[in-house]
Amino acid sequence: MRSLFYGIFFTFFGTLAIAQPINDDCGGLINLGILPACPPTIFTNVDATASDIGFGNNPSCFNGGNTQRDVWFAFTTVDTIIDITITLIGVPTGPNGDPIQNPQIAIYRGDCAVDGLAELACISAPNGSTQIELDILGLTPNEQYFIRVNDYSASASPNSGDFTLCVDEYVPAVNIGDEPSTTACFGTLYDSGGPDGDYGPGENHTFTICPNDIHQCIEITVLDYQMEPGFEDLNLLCRR
Repeated sequence: MRSLFYGIFFTFFGTLAIAQPINDDCGGLINLGILPACPPTIFTNVDATASDIGFGNNPSCFNGGNTQRDVWFAFTTVDTIIDITITLIGVPTGPNGDPIQNPQIAIYRGDCAVDGLAELACISAPNGSTQIELDILGLTPNEQYFIRVNDYSASASPNSGDFTLCVDEYVPAVNIGDEPSTTACFGTLYDSGGPDGDYGPGENHTFTICPNDIHQCIEITVLDYQMEPGFEDLNLLCRR
């Protein structure tokens, strides 16, 4: 009788020692607030358990088709920010000491109730990645949306860990080698090499910026500019 009692006691104590994140379920979500939202907080899905939201419980793009260690967040759009970019980056400096690996994100609208959420978009990171980025365009102004974060593991060993989470205004990226012009009011312009490569030899491009609102000023900030010796000219021609 004594050995049986001890066994039950230690099993019960071990169960109590595991603490799920406060946002383990949608009902306890962490509200990131009004956009733009990029808190300095380090979040985690370590020791999180699977949620069950009823209809559409398994996001369409999640590897493995399940949500074993999902955690929940919310944000609210504003009149001026309805095109967004969600960025999740795994960090090794959090309370658990390990970044999340193979992160997955699903976005919902509706209510945190059984059969109350509708999936809008989702994305899964490549195997071995610790970060992920998802663009969503055309959301409804002044509406609350929900973010579901999970990790994927092909084995019994979890890939849960710590991460930062940002929801910012979407900034369109344009490649000068692919597009001759834009009507966007903001964006990032790259040479033909894109954000990570170099431009090719003998290139000569003209790029026109013509926003739909012709009464506003155009402000251009050059963040990085480097050309070969003898070819340093960057001509900006402005026409009213």
